[in-house]
Amino acid sequence: MNTAGKFVLLLTLAVLAAGASVAQESKPLAVIHAVLIDGSGKTPVENATILIRDGKIVAAGPAAEVVLPKGAGIIDAAGKTAMPGLADMHVHLVGGWDGVSTDILGYRQFLNALLYAGVTTVLDAGNVQPFILQLRQEIARGRLPGPRIYCAGALIDNADPIWPAISIAVCSVDQIPRVVEQLKKDGVDILKAYAGLSDPLVGALAREGQKHSLRVLSDPGRRNGSLDVMRTGIAALAHLPLVPLGDEAVSLMKGKPIHCLSTLAVFESFSRRRIVDPGFYDISLYRDTAPPWFVDDLKKDAARVLNEGDRKGVEMVGGLLKEAQANALRLMRAGVLVIAGTDAPYPGDPLGEGIHRELELLVEAGYAPLEAITAATKNAALFMNAAGEWGTLEPGKTADLLIINGRPDRMIGDTRKIETVIRAGKVIDRKKLRFEVNPETGFQVFSPKAWQKD
Repeated sequence: MNTAGKFVLLLTLAVLAAGASVAQESKPLAVIHAVLIDGSGKTPVENATILIRDGKIVAAGPAAEVVLPKGAGIIDAAGKTAMPGLADMHVHLVGGWDGVSTDILGYRQFLNALLYAGVTTVLDAGNVQPFILQLRQEIARGRLPGPRIYCAGALIDNADPIWPAISIAVCSVDQIPRVVEQLKKDGVDILKAYAGLSDPLVGALAREGQKHSLRVLSDPGRRNGSLDVMRTGIAALAHLPLVPLGDEAVSLMKGKPIHCLSTLAVFESFSRRRIVDPGFYDISLYRDTAPPWFVDDLKKDAARVLNEGDRKGVEMVGGLLKEAQANALRLMRAGVLVIAGTDAPYPGDPLGEGIHRELELLVEAGYAPLEAITAATKNAALFMNAAGEWGTLEPGKTADLLIINGRPDRMIGDTRKIETVIRAGKVIDRKKLRFEVNPETGFQVFSPKAWQKD
């Protein structure tokens, strides 16, 4: 065979090999005999089939209505439930275990913990902006395993920001156009107005953001629930208000509309009731993914003797949590979009496991299990204007789904019984997501106290 002939043969073999690779990647996958919770709040479908190809859902419904192609991979989910991957729409991926210390180098552990717990989408609601944008980029391009990330970027606060390392300080209305323009160029998904920002500055931020198709997520601190805050043009509150909402406030939120992230789990964390419960440390979603030193530090914090001020704070939090739960139920029933979020990580509110606790707290507030699940699936996608892309198990959506060994539509705690996580059509090896000490996940958190001890 001459040189030209050899070249043609090699080229043909390369093309055939590439074709075989594409064929392998596009092999359909079917989940059969499942109870289907599609995330929309509809009644579950018994004996359902979900057909997946090229990372998308092709069909999802009664088995009799879905034709399986030859050669499809099969996951038999008889006696189990298929539901959308969960979304936690208020996290901070820079934190350690306590909401204060820093563990940027532990990013793989955070991402693994989220996926292990079936969290396939998050909104980072304020952080070291370039770090989160790079994580978002690498996950989106398939180079790093992790949930889909939306980014609020740096907190926009006043001249004396509460969290200076992750904030942009704004002193006047004149600064806002440049700040918003730069955040738009950087590619953030939403703007985060923080507690020190005055109402006039929040209003100016909302107006400028609208010019760039960027909405404002507001954390007004102790003024959460204020009518003045809600009249500034914000799109959402980062937390449920901790004070009773009157008819005018509820009507205002529904009419504008103003959405609300739930974050009941972080309110509960300040009550300390989870960290003093030995059973918390045996929860597999936490035990399997937490670094041992996180657990040790958390147990030490749980065992410390509280001073009088701390005790009063803990007692007060219980009442505030009940107010937030009452608001969660009232807003949902009034037609306000309530979206599940945790504000993790905080003590007893870890990344991953925390969203399951959030759903339990919503049910404790009076939500039906399906309503709580909808808050962490369909509602999250609606909030991010991505309902056509993910959030429910419907044809054309990204195939982010969980197979649960239970019936979370009847018992919300069953969301924890995860057997399989499928992210963008690919089955995740959950065993590889468990924490192991290695050079990439064995770093200690940074805090001034820890540094001084060294």
